[in-house]
Amino acid sequence: MIIIDTKGSDNKKIDGIKNIPLYKFKPLAHKIKNTNYTDFIFQSPQAVLNFSDHLHLLKKENINAYTMGHATNEALSSFGIDSISPNNPRSEELIKIIKDQMHNKKFLIIKGLNGLNIVSKFLKENDIYSEEIIVYERVELEDYTNLRDEYKSADAIIFPSVYAVEIFLKKIYTKKINAKLFCISNRILDQLCKKGLRGIVLSNYFSVGDLIKEIKRSI
Repeated sequence: MIIIDTKGSDNKKIDGIKNIPLYKFKPLAHKIKNTNYTDFIFQSPQAVLNFSDHLHLLKKENINAYTMGHATNEALSSFGIDSISPNNPRSEELIKIIKDQMHNKKFLIIKGLNGLNIVSKFLKENDIYSEEIIVYERVELEDYTNLRDEYKSADAIIFPSVYAVEIFLKKIYTKKINAKLFCISNRILDQLCKKGLRGIVLSNYFSVGDLIKEIKRSI
């Protein structure tokens, strides 16, 4: 069985799953307006990596770090920084964690271009001081020719982002692809459905041992 994960990096390889990215990351120049933030929210592993020159700010006393999910939590941990993340990696779940301890705080949200703004919107609606900083963007690859045969031979394809779905449909998809399609959220599934394709939302994407079992049961 050939399982392909379309995520943009293979920093966490899983035996039995091929990571074949459909896009790459481009760092963006950025400046921090001030250094008085009390809470930092990282929305992706790339947000951590492209903010690495400023991570010393998180090592001060009484500073809190939050991440959107497990992979981002691990990225921060590799720099020796502990963070809090929801068990279910969704913006709404992170909001549940921060909403009771956000008053009199100053938040900095570190993200990619066109990244989700659900947490930022929530903080602003509740009159909590917050700023966003854009540290990278996702860009298409120069050529997809060599990837098409790889995807054509897949039995299962995993989409961890809406952007991956968009690139797949634009650059890779043909009716000759018979792979079963999997998503990590309903938002991504909705994007597939809009294009007339069917997919399944994975329950165990972040559980290495159970992920392959779940996919095999669904095929």
